[in-house]
Amino acid sequence: MGKRLRPVQVRIVDGKGKRLQVIKGIEVHSSGGVPPQWAALTEFLPHQGKILDYGSWQGVAALWLKASRDARVDFAHYSSALLARAGENASASQLTLEPEPMFPLQGRWDTVVMAAPAQSEALVMLAGQAASCLNPGGQLLLVAASPRAEGLRTLFSDINPVAVGKGWAILRCTKPRGEAAALPWRKFPVALRGFQLELKSLPGIFSPGGLDSGTELMLQEAEIPQGGRVLDLGCGYGVVGIVASKLGAGEVVYLDEDLVALTACRENIAAHGLQGEVIHSHLPWAAKGKFDCILVNPPYHADYGIPRTFLEFAARRLNPGGWVYVVVKKPLWYRNKLRSLFGGFRSIERNGYHLLSSQYQPPGGLSG
Repeated sequence: MGKRLRPVQVRIVDGKGKRLQVIKGIEVHSSGGVPPQWAALTEFLPHQGKILDYGSWQGVAALWLKASRDARVDFAHYSSALLARAGENASASQLTLEPEPMFPLQGRWDTVVMAAPAQSEALVMLAGQAASCLNPGGQLLLVAASPRAEGLRTLFSDINPVAVGKGWAILRCTKPRGEAAALPWRKFPVALRGFQLELKSLPGIFSPGGLDSGTELMLQEAEIPQGGRVLDLGCGYGVVGIVASKLGAGEVVYLDEDLVALTACRENIAAHGLQGEVIHSHLPWAAKGKFDCILVNPPYHADYGIPRTFLEFAARRLNPGGWVYVVVKKPLWYRNKLRSLFGGFRSIERNGYHLLSSQYQPPGGLSG
């Protein structure tokens, strides 16, 4: 007898639970199950042509296509965290898939699969890029929160909801109108510490319309070491690092998991005649070496997973005497964490925001 081939499966490494679904003949193993909209999408995925999966849940669309028919499919997105998850899932599934960071969308495709971002301006930006990348007769399969198509009518002549469920819809968008539009830059002024800056942002990133109050507090109060090495952790469009450079930092490293934000960050760094390493990663460990100052305005997640990683990174990567600054709305967890890592902290409260800071001293030294 010949060697029996292993059944083709998709494995989603998303938790400790075990759930098996058979989706159109393909076994899909996951922790809590494939969301219904992404399971439903498989009914409309093409049998041929060149396909771009731009951000499906856990990379499941690309993985299902690879498992079911070894399709010509690529996976790309602006989120380094999603790219990493898709890569891990491909490896666990023993499928060949090389996730690629991509923004703006580029290349030529017969089908683009896209998860609609929550912000309408970001949706129009990304859907417009997809429209410009479609081959004649191509389609955008958009997984959205509703069948409403606000803003899409200017991009596609035909928009049809092919499946609708509770809190989701799948839209097939065809016959794109015109060429790709330029990136929808938004400009705004920032005045801080004696500097007048003009910055740019893009839809979908944090605080795209101007400086938020938490970041403003941090930049008003943080002491930037002259000639020191500074990390803008979760940099967004780069305002923190740019101000740090203006205040005398010798080197600034910018790190963010969102390639859209980093596109704006690079634009702003260049516009102000500055330099700095820009890193696309959701892991702070991607930043090499040690720092004299780490500045972070973390996302407000209930489980504190990302802030925990950021602060533990700071405790290992600050030079002796270096400071970490973190601005938050709910300070209790952060106070306890900083106390456990650094032995103490300073605190400033203003307009509902708390700026906490701690100094690293090697064993035997005194905490600030």
